[in-house]
This record gives sequence, C-alpha cells and structure tokens, in this order.
Amino acid sequence: MTQSANPSGKTAARKAGATRPAGNKTAEMMGVVISKPDKELWPDGGDGEGVTKLDLARYYEAVGGWMIGHLKGRPCSVVRAPDGIKGEKFFQRHAMPGTSNLLELVKVSGDRKPYLQIDRVEGLAAIAQIGGLELHPWNCAPDAPDIPGRLVFDLDPAPEVEFSDVIEAARDMRQHLTDLGLESFCKTTGGKGLHVVTPLAYGARDKVAWKEAKAFAQGVCAWMANDDPERYLLNMSKKLRKGKIFLDYLRNDRMATAVAVLSPRAREGATVSMPLTWAQVRDDLDPKRYTVRTVPALLARTKAWDGYDDAASSIKAAMKKLASKV
Repeated sequence: MTQSANPSGKTAARKAGATRPAGNKTAEMMGVVISKPDKELWPDGGDGEGVTKLDLARYYEAVGGWMIGHLKGRPCSVVRAPDGIKGEKFFQRHAMPGTSNLLELVKVSGDRKPYLQIDRVEGLAAIAQIGGLELHPWNCAPDAPDIPGRLVFDLDPAPEVEFSDVIEAARDMRQHLTDLGLESFCKTTGGKGLHVVTPLAYGARDKVAWKEAKAFAQGVCAWMANDDPERYLLNMSKKLRKGKIFLDYLRNDRMATAVAVLSPRAREGATVSMPLTWAQVRDDLDPKRYTVRTVPALLARTKAWDGYDDAASSIKAAMKKLASKV
C-alpha cells in the first residue's frame, strides 16, 4: 500500500533528525543540507507563526512515506518560491543546473529535455531545499508516461459558489462513478475546490490510451452536467461560470498535471491537499484546517484512501456503460 508509513508521534523524532550547526546558517534533513533554514516561506501557517524552509523539510519528512507512492515513477512539475509566497514563484518541469542527485531525470517522448521525477522520500528534502512548495505530478501509470494511471476530476467553483455546493458536487461525482463501476477517492485542493480521484488498472488487458481516458472523463462530466445544468458546466469560461461549478476533466491528458495528494500550496495559510474519507466530505468540512502544521498529526490518525491501490479497475467496461448514459 502507498500509505504504509505512519508519521504518528514523530514530532520529536523529526526535530531530532534535523541537525542545525552553530550559527544557524544551515540544517540537515534526511541527509540533505538545508541552507537558510529559518527563511520564512509562508508568513502564517494558520496559527499566527511563520513557516520556514526547515519547517517545510520537516513536513515532507513526516508525510513522505505516505505521499511517495503517488509521486513515484511520474514526471513531476514543481512550483518554486525560493523567497516565500510573497516573492517570485515559478513552475519548474525540467532539470536545471545543480539539480540534486536525489531527484530522477526522465526522458519522455516529444520533449528533448528530461523531466524531474521524485522516486524517494529523500528527494522531498531536496525539493524543500530549492523552495519547492507545490508538487504537480503527471497522472500516468508509474514509469509509463503514455499510459493513464488515474483520473482526476477537478470541481472548480465560481467565486460566489458556497463550499457546501462543492461538497455536494463531490458526492454527486462519486455516485456517477459508482454507477459506472468505478471507485473514487476525494481530497481537498488546498483552495476552494475538491478533487475526485479514480485509480486505474493499467495491465496489458486493462490499459487505455490517453485519448480514450480523456474522452471518458469528459463524458462523465458531460453526463453529470446534463443531469443538472443549473449547477454544473463543462466550459471553463469565467463569464459562463457564474454561480456554477466547472467540472474540469482536462487534467486527464498525457502531459497534464494535478496537485499531488499531501502537497502544500503556495497560498496564504500554508494549506495542503488533504486526502479525505468520504465520511469527511460533509457540510462541516473546512479545507483551511489542513495545513503544513496540522496535517502530519491528522494523517497519523486517518483512514483516508485506505484500499486505494486495490481499488484500481479498468475503465473499458465503464466506457461501455457510459455510452448508454450520454
């Protein structure tokens, strides 16, 4: 299982594992030297205290065992903010001079430059060292960029839509997928939306092409929008979206990415994309409570995404069922 690591009760151990030489100029985490460990990346972690570069490295160590199964084997873009969320931010896909040897470099067809890939927990410390605040992996099968490994449905509300409506939309999406014989899992995005994720089987008999996966995801969203056009739409135009939730199926393409489960966000409050149980997807859900500060302890107690690996199924049968719905 990808969720085998349990970070419970590790706060003291994490602090013990981060050595800080005299002078406070560097620290070490998982064997990686963290320069300027006290550099503030978020001015407030939701508790009135700033979140430093060393805090980020500690966070990655705490959740890394859980997170790495969803990153491993997949090209991964990184949102970097070396001077914190108030400074310049940039999206890094490819290797740059000085890239840590704890990060993999992978070639994909159609691009001459190698992509970054994070295949081991220690690589997350290297990401913290370069101010990597967000991780956005491909949704391919591990080590197979041309084969879909999961579907991600991004429920993206217009600004005036209440979050309770997004929660209802996630449950609605789950029901539509269940009707097609597919299991799904939910996570916060660290913002106003929710992601519904469906793991796919990708063995020789089950695998499909990206074109088929994207068409299927679009079909699911079209079915849902047709069922309730007052609440949902498939057009990303902000002008048309007023009062509605955009059912974003566009994450389901070969080079498309979605924010990783447990990735922090380069946003106020140091929020995190938190895995949820479906029982938690209810009206009192507050995405802002899931932060770099709070998530390690919460993750230790949750059963969110239990059975994720075993839930992977082929969408070939689901594609046939969907054809009769739209």
